[in-house]
Parts: sequence; structure tokens; C-alpha cells
Amino acid sequence: MTELAPALAPVALEPQQLLVQCVSDGIRIGLQMAYVEGAGKSLNKAGAAWCAPRRCWVVEHSTPRQTAIWLKGLFHGQFFDFDAIEPMLMACQSKPESDYFTQILDLQVFPLRDGGYAVSSIYDLAVVKAMRSLGGRFHRYASAWEVRRPVPAILAALKTIAGVAEEYIFVHEHEVVLETMVSPAASSSPIKVDAAPPPRGEGAGSAEDVGTGFLSALTEVNSRIPVDEVLLAQAALQAGLRDYQVVGVRHILGQMGSLLGDDMGLGKSRQTVVATRLAAGDGRVLILCPASLRINWEREIRMVYPDAVIGMVGEDRLATLYGCQWVIANYERTGGLVRECGLDFAVMAVDEAHYLKEHDSGRTRNVFVLSSRIARRYAVTGTPLLNREIELHTLLRLTGHRLGQLSLTDFRKQYTGHKDRRAALAEALKGWMLRRRKDVLTELGTKSRQLRYLSPPEGIESYNEIVRDTSLMVMPKIVKMRQALEALKTTFLIETIESLAEDDKVIVFCEYMATVDVLRSAFAAANINCVTLVGSDNGKKRQKAIDAFQNDPQVRVFIGTTSAAGVGITLTAANYVIFASLPWTPALMRQAEDRAYRLGQKRDVIVIVPLIPKTVDEQVWQLLANKTELEQDVVEAVRAQLPTL
Repeated sequence: MTELAPALAPVALEPQQLLVQCVSDGIRIGLQMAYVEGAGKSLNKAGAAWCAPRRCWVVEHSTPRQTAIWLKGLFHGQFFDFDAIEPMLMACQSKPESDYFTQILDLQVFPLRDGGYAVSSIYDLAVVKAMRSLGGRFHRYASAWEVRRPVPAILAALKTIAGVAEEYIFVHEHEVVLETMVSPAASSSPIKVDAAPPPRGEGAGSAEDVGTGFLSALTEVNSRIPVDEVLLAQAALQAGLRDYQVVGVRHILGQMGSLLGDDMGLGKSRQTVVATRLAAGDGRVLILCPASLRINWEREIRMVYPDAVIGMVGEDRLATLYGCQWVIANYERTGGLVRECGLDFAVMAVDEAHYLKEHDSGRTRNVFVLSSRIARRYAVTGTPLLNREIELHTLLRLTGHRLGQLSLTDFRKQYTGHKDRRAALAEALKGWMLRRRKDVLTELGTKSRQLRYLSPPEGIESYNEIVRDTSLMVMPKIVKMRQALEALKTTFLIETIESLAEDDKVIVFCEYMATVDVLRSAFAAANINCVTLVGSDNGKKRQKAIDAFQNDPQVRVFIGTTSAAGVGITLTAANYVIFASLPWTPALMRQAEDRAYRLGQKRDVIVIVPLIPKTVDEQVWQLLANKTELEQDVVEAVRAQLPTL
């Protein structure tokens, strides 16, 4: 008879810890908790605020028992160890860390030109309470409170109510402007899709008055300056400048602020390096640019000034920057420079200045604050106008043009929305903006565009299914439609590349990173050697892909997203450019294709635009045509009135 195995005792599961860690500063309690699906909404509704720098939820200080009861109520029915919560809260509140939260709030106080102050910080419940106690009015675009009280009253409220010591509050000396944001003009986009309506908003949740102001700064009105032609001639010879580049340097040197808007590939960086050094003399030059272009700027400076002392914000210590002749910073690092008032600059150049077109962005505000301290300020971009005339307002104000002194509302009324107004704007920009096209490069070949209409043999039904899906909202639906069309062009791309000569090289631009992966795999299967570049690639990987494409004859294709590969790099090994999807503006498209069509290109460049009829492809193409008309009316009208070199 077989002996039965003894029965196994049931396993007792231990409840999970809900509260992983907590910290108190005597005013706030920070709660780091186990992940629970959908808990964020419940915590927000219950009055908690997420503190990103500390990776925890913050609530107002209360007794350990009250907080424990509150958490039990929120997570009732979940399998957590609720008994451990109160002892943990008692332990952290018995040893408060007074500056744990206040030192990372980035509190700044700006004097307003029309009186009062603007107070900004990362979102904090106690700071909100302090601002309300002062009768403050929150402006959502500025992400700041307007307070009509003196600085001592503001500092006192922040200390007594929010617990913020004065050493953590930066009070600016220079005035800023709190200006009303204008509503965007009615859209003329030809893109129409059947989509789900946007979700209904819950409103402000109270009768609290929320303002629509944004922060900027009024700089001194631009003035003309005599140019030392002897020094200019010496610098031009040393830097190997072409005749048209000497004109560009003279344009910058001849005024306190201006815009260099040359077409891509004409050497704007070289002109800017020479001009800013001459303008600064022995002073310090600040170069602001996208993060991906910092190395390019360092190389460009050293090509002209090999012994230059160059500092990188974020890589070098702030103390080191004081000993540098040049300081390079990406837009995301400008917040640190704003606080470093002792680090003075004689000249500032803002590369890819169209990145500042959003008046309400934090980087735009920081650049405005910096501009109020720097005498000479220059904007550099091959795409000064992307979508609307009003985008120029930031650059005009930043560089001290008289039109920048107008309020955003007045500028819109006088210079936007109509062909006659755009003509007046173009007239006003003469002398401030210098723009040349590729025709100044007499040795450069031609660039031509070819439209190719495709009829994919299969797969179009997957696109049509997305079109018929009315559960998607507009933008997510358009994204899915465009992604589907990018994938449908894979066969065409492979066949086109295989039909080219062995020494032909191709850049393929996509709008979505997922497509880059799809194409890389498809090209590998077809024995087409390629490299790729997307926004998540680090600087080393980025440069390795560029160098391989430029120097290795076996690497025939460079695949990249327009946002990552369409700006700031040279890919003159390519003589073909193909757009799997079109960018949203003609300026961005031209900027991308001119990675190949620029100084150093020895061959003609052919740009191929494959379109699938009766799809969103055709609508985007029409949108680009509409925006091209706007660009012609303003930017190209200024160029057309330039004297012949």
C-alpha cells in the first residue's frame, strides 16, 4: 500500500509595503510609494502634488495618524501593509529635513516693468498658499504669479508659509515684461480627418482668476555701429571667409542686434564665430544652441581660433566658465546661467533661433532674461519663419528691433494675417535680417525636386482601417496614418536605392523613430549598408554615424528622423535625399534636404518626394504649399531686396 505524502501547509503571503519611504520638512510630507495603476489621478484629486525632482508625492503636513488614515482611505481594498504606515510617518516627522524640498523649488522673483513682481517656481502646494496670501494672480503661460507687493513681503510670506529661506530665492535686478498672450489665428490647414472629439475639460475647478500673461524682456533699441574694415579684412583672411561671408560678418558687426538668416549650408556658424569675436574684443561670447549642436560649435570655434578657451555649460563647473573666452550652452541649461549674474558676456549669439518661437516656453523666458544683461545680441537661423508671422516677434524683441518694442497684440494687428501687412513687415525687416540663398555659391551644383506618386501593391487597407476609425482623436490619428504610409514606402525606397549607381549615396528622412528601425531591418535584408540617427542617440553614436556615412564608401544610406538629422550636421557625401514623410513646414523640409546641398557638395542633389494619392500625404503637401506662400511674402521678400554682391 502506497504511503500518502503529507499535505503541504498553505503559504501565507506577506502584504506589500505601500509606503516605501517618507520625508518631512515640517511643512510638507513627501511620500514615495509602491506603484499602483491609476493611483496618480486619485492622489491628485485628494490634494497631493507630484514632485518630479524628488520622485515623490507631496502633501501638506499633518499628524502621522491623519496621514495614515488618509492613505488607507485612498488605497482601501488593496493588499498593502497599512499598519506599517503610521510608524514610518512618526519616524520621519521626528527628524524633519528643513531644506529637503525648498532647495529644489527654483524660486525666482522678477521685477515687472509696470510695477509689482512675478514669482516663479516648480509647482509646490505651500508656495501656492504663500502667493494666494499675498493676493497673487497666476499666469499660466508665464508659469508665474503676479504679485503687487514689495519684495520684503514676498520673501516673508515664502519664509513663514512655505518655509523657503532667502538663500534659495533668486531676486532679479533687471525688469521683465508681463504681456498678454494672443490667441492663435484661425487655422487654414487643409488636413481634415474624421476623429473623436477631444475630452471635455473640467475647467479651473474654482472661480480663481487665472491670467494669460507670459514673461519677456524689452532690450535697448538696436543702433548702428561703425565697422573697423582693417580688422575685418584681417579676420576674414585668417578664417578663410568667402566674399559673401565677409558681407555677413559686416552685417553683424554693424549693429547691436540683428538676424543672420542665410540659407542652410552657407556657413552661418563660421560667420557668427568671426563676427562675435570681433564684436566682443577681449570680452566673453555666449553661444546658445540645441544640445546636439554643442560639439559642432566647439569645432567651428577651434577651426578659426585653435587656442580658444571654451567652456560647456553642464560639463564644466561654473567656476571654470569664468576663465573662458567662449561659453556654449544648450537651451535646457540656460536656467543655471540666469542665476549666475557675475558671469558677464559681451556678446550673445542664439543659433537655430526659431526654437524660441514659443513665447510661453521656459527657455524663451530664460533667453530674454539673459538678453537684458548683454549689450550685443544676435539671432542665427536658416528658418526664421516656420508657420506664422508672429513667430518673428520673439527674435525682433530679443535683438532690439523697434518692432520688438510693440506688444504681441499690436504686432499681430499691424503685421500679420494679410498680404499687405506682410509686405509692410518685410519692408521693416530690411537691414535687420540678412538672407542669402545658395546662388551665392557659384561652384555649387543644382538641387531639384521630383514628386513620385506610388500605388503600393498591398498594405493600403491597413491605412484605410485607421482612416475609418473614429474613436481616435485628431492628432493621434494623423500620426498613425502617417506612420502607416511611411512603412508602405519601404519597397519603393529599396527599389530606388538599388537602381542607383554604386557611388550614389542617399539620405532617407522619416518623421517617426519606429520607421527608422523598420527601414534599417529591411535594408539589411536587402544587403544595403546603412547608418541611422534618432533623437535618443548620444553624441558619440551620432558622430560615428555621420563619419561612417561621409567617409566609408560601403555605407550608402543614412536614415534619420527629421528632428534629429535634419539640422546642424553635414552629409555632403549624399547626392540623393528622399522623404518617407514630409515635415510640417517648408523651412524644415529645406533645412533637412540641405544637409546634402551645402558647402563641400561636389555633385548635383536630387530630392525625391514619394506621395501616395488620396491619402494624408497629399494634404500635407498642400499644407506646405500654403506655408511657402507666407514665407515668400516675408522672408524671401527681404532677400529679394538685397543689393547684388
